[in-house]
Amino acid sequence: MENKILQNIEKKKLTANMLRRILNIKGGKAKATFFSTLKKLEEEKKIFLDEDGYYQTSLENKKNLVKGVLHISKTGHGKVYISSMVKYIIKEEDLNGSLEGDTVLIKPEKTENAGYTSAKVVKILERKEGKAIFEFDGKQLKPYDIYGNIVVKCSEEALKGLVSGNLVLVNLSDNPVAIINKKVLFEGQIEEVIGHKDDPDIEVKAIGANHGFMTEFSKEALEELRQIPNHVTEEEMIGRVDLRDKNIFTIDGSHTKDMDDAISIDINAKGNFILSVHIADVNHYVKKGSYLDKEARERGTSAYLADSVIPMLPHTLSNGICSLNEGEDRLTKTVEMEIDDDGNVVDYKIFDSIINSKKKMTYEDVNEFLMNNNLISDYEPFTEDLLFMYLLSEILENKRNQRGNIDFTSTEVSVIEEEDTIFKLNKGEIAEKIIENFMILTNETVTKHYASQKLPFVYRVHANPNNDRLIRSLRYLLNEGLCGSDAIHLINKIEKNKLTSNDLEDFLNRYRSTEVEEIISVAILTSMSKARYSDQNEGHYGLALDYYTHFTSPIRRYPDLEVHRLIDEYKNENTEEKIKSINMILPEICAHSSFMERQADEAEKETLELKMAEYSINHIGDEYRGQITAFTPYGLDVILDNRIKGIANLNDITLPTESDKYKLKLGQRVYALIKDVSIPHRAIYLSIIKADVKRKSKRKVLIPKI
Repeated sequence: MENKILQNIEKKKLTANMLRRILNIKGGKAKATFFSTLKKLEEEKKIFLDEDGYYQTSLENKKNLVKGVLHISKTGHGKVYISSMVKYIIKEEDLNGSLEGDTVLIKPEKTENAGYTSAKVVKILERKEGKAIFEFDGKQLKPYDIYGNIVVKCSEEALKGLVSGNLVLVNLSDNPVAIINKKVLFEGQIEEVIGHKDDPDIEVKAIGANHGFMTEFSKEALEELRQIPNHVTEEEMIGRVDLRDKNIFTIDGSHTKDMDDAISIDINAKGNFILSVHIADVNHYVKKGSYLDKEARERGTSAYLADSVIPMLPHTLSNGICSLNEGEDRLTKTVEMEIDDDGNVVDYKIFDSIINSKKKMTYEDVNEFLMNNNLISDYEPFTEDLLFMYLLSEILENKRNQRGNIDFTSTEVSVIEEEDTIFKLNKGEIAEKIIENFMILTNETVTKHYASQKLPFVYRVHANPNNDRLIRSLRYLLNEGLCGSDAIHLINKIEKNKLTSNDLEDFLNRYRSTEVEEIISVAILTSMSKARYSDQNEGHYGLALDYYTHFTSPIRRYPDLEVHRLIDEYKNENTEEKIKSINMILPEICAHSSFMERQADEAEKETLELKMAEYSINHIGDEYRGQITAFTPYGLDVILDNRIKGIANLNDITLPTESDKYKLKLGQRVYALIKDVSIPHRAIYLSIIKADVKRKSKRKVLIPKI
């Protein structure tokens, strides 16, 4: 079969169907052998499938082909970036079965008016995930949440238990088996049956599954769970510092059930603050190498998907014995820090403890007291503590700002579903800042302690900005007229290698409370490296810290649990063999945890887009005011005043004259109708019907710091 295929293709280009007819392939068994042979020859690179669906013994014009990573927009267009800039645009019909994040070989076609080059995907070089959601229609699987003319072939056995309307997660082969009737045929394996498309919350389950978050725990893990007591025993208290009489409490969101951290504060005889941060001792219950530990490690993090959560640990643990619930004894690790009036930690202790939280406070109630002086009656015994915490938080905040901490404008949105869905921008108020500042200080203190001992450790690192990307972002903002001399000043500093985090923070501060604040903040943020986990300390640029880790959330983040485990490991003799063993496992834990964190971020973002699409489908035809946040090769992105994000194709910009369309500016206010919605693609399509004439982007004049 191999020889026959090669002999025919050497003479001329042939599609799979042409070959089949030439070789007179008939019957199910012969077809299966034929297609598997084609796949084998392709994997061995003896034959290649070109962009037109023809098999060849070599790809022609190889020098004209371009390698890149594919990104797919909400309109179905593919984008390939070269040096962080969009260079190639690929129509949906030319994606050739490639998916978001795949590394592909593309063939450039022609340069379009906007300066982009149209292209076709010739070959998938490397799958990012190779997984997608498909819907079973009673006969075959059809794409549900992806673009492109894809057909997937699964075994009859795998399809047997499915009913029409089932959504399944399919693992696709790296490259097509054939192209039939302009549809790209892939082999696939069903990895998970997610449910039926009419099931409640099926879309959220599909998002979780697509990003690798399993909703179920294994029988073995659940069996281990049954062996864990639901209360603290006398035996477990041995060797721990008893803090149950202290004024300890939690501050969290009103719907939070997995409470990792509690806090308490005192003033000592020297007038220094004694801040104690108490973190759930999850490692006491989730033993190294157990099934619970292995599954937590695989998940890497909990995924918070709108009003639901796919937990890293079963709810019995995360909401139960590990959660620092009000009025219940809990095992903790305490970091007790003595802090002077300048925000310096002058002394500290790290020890195992037992606490009993006196109050579950909410951010909303604490803010009501500290910002509006309206005290909730149950909070009366804690007023002095809250005032001291507020004072200390302000001291720590000022210190952070002085050292160059970069405070990006929050774009995080909460979904509030009451009589009508509301999308609310999360603004960190006083209570949120208190917890943030205390947790950052705790993480820094723990990291310094173990880094000073030269012991293997998990670090939270954030690299310095990529200068090329940052300059491109600044020039983009400059060209769009959003900022002038400020951007030029920063570019000059970058080119002279003199840029500091203080410079970036000052630049962002100039646009606080302006109409373009969010656009500028996002442009700078996206030009920077992402924070990640590493076994090597590289410092944290965004926080302007030399030492940082994640220690304060072991219920929902695996790196924090690993840090707790290392702390317990280092209580005993640190032999050369132990250090070697730890050094071997940390790189993989850090890499996988970083990957799963990005997956969780994507899943959370996609769930928010889903909620926005579900809201918008009931508001098709309604008019909203919004702001242009980006220009794309196929149109523009708009964020409406209700925080919903939509896209408008060039054909859907219906302004009074054609020239008005090309006068639109980044940051400009526009009026848009919701034209259409795609739930599977989490996409909201807009029609732009009117634009404000002027764009307000006046920056602040800052008073120099003294």
